[in-house]
Amino acid sequence: MPMRRHEPIAIEKIEKTRYLGHHTLCQTLRDIYAMTDNEDIKMKSRIAMSMAKSMHERLKKYRKIMKSKEIEAVEGDLSTYEDEK
Repeated sequence: MPMRRHEPIAIEKIEKTRYLGHHTLCQTLRDIYAMTDNEDIKMKSRIAMSMAKSMHERLKKYRKIMKSKEIEAVEGDLSTYEDEK
């Protein structure tokens, strides 16, 4: 299955210095963006940051789903995650 195409993140967002010194994926991409003069690398880091933010939102969604299933399993105590497959 092909991945959906991501648009590059806005330049204002990748040039933020609020998280300077943090050890995160997005901050690493910001550092790469700031260290280079190559426009291709800058564009790829903006696209990668967009992908990372999308992945983070997906993970938050999945965590919320799993938390609700965990509560159901504890309250009902009728099934396990393996039975739901």
